[in-house]
Amino acid sequence: MAIGKEERDNEAQRVSVVRTHIKQRIEELRVTVDERRSEATAIGRSFWDDISVNADNDDDLIETAASMAQQEHVLQGQERSYRLAQDALRKLQRVVDAPYFSRIDFQEKGEQAREKIYIGLTSFIDSKTDEILIYDWRAPIASVFYDYPPGPATYRTPEMDVSGELWLKRQYIIKAGELQDVFDTGLSIGDEMLQKMLSRSADEKMSSIVTTIQREQNQIIRDDQHKVLVVQGAAGSGKTSVALQRIAYLLYKYRTTLSADNMILFSPNSLFSDYVSRVLPELGEATMQQTTFQDYLTHKLTDMGLKLEDPYDQLEFILTGTDHNPEYTARLNNITYKTSEAFLAVIEAYGEKLKNGGIRFLDLAVGKKVLITGAELSERFYSKPSILAIGERMEQLSEWILEQLDVFQADVQKRFYRKLVREPKYMGSEPEMKKMSRVKAHKAINPLREKAQKLAYVDVLGMYIELFTDPSLQQELVKLADQPLPEAWTTISTFTVDALAQGNLLYEDATPLVYLKGLVEGQLRVGTIRYCLVDEAQDYSPFHYAYLKKLFPRARFTLLGDWNQGIFTHANANVSEGVAVSSGAAQPEQMQEHGYSSISELMGEDETETIRLIKSYRSTREITEFACQVLPGGEPVEAFSRSGEEPRLLRAANEQELIRLVAEAAALRQGGGASSVAIICKTERETEYAHGRLKPLLPGLARISKDTLHYEAGVMILPAYLAKGLEFDAVIIYDAGAAVYAEAKERKLFYTACTRPLHHLDVCYLGELTPFLPSK
Repeated sequence: MAIGKEERDNEAQRVSVVRTHIKQRIEELRVTVDERRSEATAIGRSFWDDISVNADNDDDLIETAASMAQQEHVLQGQERSYRLAQDALRKLQRVVDAPYFSRIDFQEKGEQAREKIYIGLTSFIDSKTDEILIYDWRAPIASVFYDYPPGPATYRTPEMDVSGELWLKRQYIIKAGELQDVFDTGLSIGDEMLQKMLSRSADEKMSSIVTTIQREQNQIIRDDQHKVLVVQGAAGSGKTSVALQRIAYLLYKYRTTLSADNMILFSPNSLFSDYVSRVLPELGEATMQQTTFQDYLTHKLTDMGLKLEDPYDQLEFILTGTDHNPEYTARLNNITYKTSEAFLAVIEAYGEKLKNGGIRFLDLAVGKKVLITGAELSERFYSKPSILAIGERMEQLSEWILEQLDVFQADVQKRFYRKLVREPKYMGSEPEMKKMSRVKAHKAINPLREKAQKLAYVDVLGMYIELFTDPSLQQELVKLADQPLPEAWTTISTFTVDALAQGNLLYEDATPLVYLKGLVEGQLRVGTIRYCLVDEAQDYSPFHYAYLKKLFPRARFTLLGDWNQGIFTHANANVSEGVAVSSGAAQPEQMQEHGYSSISELMGEDETETIRLIKSYRSTREITEFACQVLPGGEPVEAFSRSGEEPRLLRAANEQELIRLVAEAAALRQGGGASSVAIICKTERETEYAHGRLKPLLPGLARISKDTLHYEAGVMILPAYLAKGLEFDAVIIYDAGAAVYAEAKERKLFYTACTRPLHHLDVCYLGELTPFLPSK
């Protein structure tokens, strides 16, 4: 609801006044930052000048050490003071042109006055009057704005719940320091305000995510009660925004005990990581640890000498394969079993068995000379009491190895020295010969010392292969795990061993191998992570979840996904029309074929909360309703009432006409003002082919692959599975013909492609239209 001219003028005047205060504070902070930087630099330069090093006796040494510690403490304090001032400066510079975005008038129960609360990205206090001119959006009272219409309202502080009356909710659009629009609303975000925000381009919209938080999203952002929070969100429902806002909120609320280093976000790919990496700084927080599951696995397997398959290569194989190909069928069987709860139980049983015997140890040798045999390592390891954890026993073994290597190094040094003494051509002095001997001995033994420190004397890969080649071991583990071998076990075993023999580690084998490595080496836990967020969680298997739960035992988990977009569910050979029996993904309510009835059972039912976001804000109502036709039996999706043009169906009679239609659609959208236009293909193979054909017609066309780290605005072409989590002003489906999208395993992939655009969707197709859409 629009406000009167006088009130609008008053609001515009306040914006100007607040900006003046912020600008003054910015100038003060600039001076402070310069002063503290200079002071820290000066202290650093004079560090040794202020310390008198005296080593005549123990008392002098103690006094010198104390002096150094005191000076270092002063330096650290000055550097910390500089960083705080610099951080405060950056936050104010970020908001000076748009200091706040909303206001509430709240009257606390028992109080006479109504307090005006202005809400922005960061708090700001008038240094002269101590008046809070802006409240941080994460402050407890700010939740009233997101959660309540005018009327009775309550917000929670760390000490108690505060109740009162909400008299006014007002929203602002401030750009370049000018008040452009102001609305009064009875909802969390007024439709008029939201319409304006959602009508922007993709880049602009991401930078405004805090101003468009809805009540159900706010519930997720501020939840700190549950160990595991599962968010099932429709395409465009704001899952990624919610994840980033949740990170910022937690870092704000627990700022004295929690840092960005205590949090980790698993993104679906590097392109997506770049897409969101710019948002956290906009929310006033440092960027947290962010990785992909693939990158994490690669890091853990670095020293094994294997070529790890990319998950998108796995998906490409599945999408381009046929059921008539025996290799294709064997691969599906392999994926189905390796991602299952049954195989997880077998690996864990293997870990239990290894406590009492079976770990394969490698010889430690210099050249051809074996210093410590694998048999000696095994005997020493298993001579220790089994009541100790494997990790503790490995640590003791490594310490023993390092002690032996010190002895060996001393012996090698003596032999090098004797050889130099007997060398008639060498005329060096005795000190020189001793030094040279010491250097040579260290160089010879140091690689073994590094192996001992990295536990590289354990043959984890050989043990994993043994699991598929030793029938007696298989039977023992099956009995321990109380899990039968699958009917396709022989095929699975052959498939696995053949791949590893060629130095290739299939993606479905990577997590089980890393899991086994952690069990064997006793290094499966990372205790510093307190919050783990997983985006596109529908693409993770039960095995993945079990591994993450073991890896981060102290962490709270936030799992965000849309099970309508579970593209890795295509890997299952038993997919039936309309119902995906997931081999690579877990349904929120049901994980068929894996033994777990739900994620909550896997992660702990008593500690899990599931929240659904069914309203889609990304696309226009017409695009959302069009996409919902693709998944008639999927999760419910409610379109936000932002209207636009109907998606276009463009039929081509032949391939040449298809290329022309796609190029014309891209030129039309870019010429109409769309800053990002995506041509989405089914696979990488189709993307490569289409890019070659379209490039002459679209000279600026950029090709996006799994190795692309970032993308800029313009026209781009990419496979559908890389578009997951991204959004574009306009999307053109390259070929939605029945020859391309017809099998059940392709339905969710096609749905993903159709839900990427904000404003325009053009569906081109050759011949007959995909059966996933109703015929015209």
